[in-house]
Amino acid sequence: MIGLEPEEKKEFQLERIILFSDAVFAIAITLLVLEIKVPEIEGHTDIDLLNTLLHLTPKFIGFFVSFFVIGQNWVVHHKLFGFVKGYNGTLLWLNLFFLLSIVLMPFSTALYSENVRINLSFIIYCINVAASGVFNFMLWKYIGSKKHNLSNLAEHKDLLNFFTARSLAVPLSFGIGLLLSFVSPFIAKFSPILIFPALKIINSKYKPVIEKYRQKKK
Repeated sequence: MIGLEPEEKKEFQLERIILFSDAVFAIAITLLVLEIKVPEIEGHTDIDLLNTLLHLTPKFIGFFVSFFVIGQNWVVHHKLFGFVKGYNGTLLWLNLFFLLSIVLMPFSTALYSENVRINLSFIIYCINVAASGVFNFMLWKYIGSKKHNLSNLAEHKDLLNFFTARSLAVPLSFGIGLLLSFVSPFIAKFSPILIFPALKIINSKYKPVIEKYRQKKK
């Protein structure tokens, strides 16, 4: 960019990547709620409205699960780019594929919510969510590599291990759900709950690393 010093240009380009990513997250979350259409009520009583809303329960469950999955991905993405000090073509493409998995989530959520009794819809949803976690993991590993010199995380192996471990909590939970769907589709649908104990175990294991990181940020 004409008129900017090399460091200023790099900072400007990184800001473009972050702003573009934030826009994709915002659009994906907005599209989630747009999939829940206001229903036509058969009748004019509170009971009629309640019964109609009860039929939308699968859609609301799908919305809340996907909202927090996308939100968690955004928080992690925000932290990730807080460490990034440079970029290259591979990082751009990895980030783009990660965003592809995010922007597909409103579709896979709607597909599953509309077809909760069809196992294939749940499998597609699990693959979508797990893919976002895998690309998240790949981003952490890539920027943490000393070879690429995109961050200083290579000098803080414990911190890098913590973030990469956390990035695997979501894909592993939905991966288990994917496997269970071939054995017991009903039980498989509760697999997202596994995210919380997985994160708790990881946080407990890396508690000293987290405390040290928080102290440095103060």
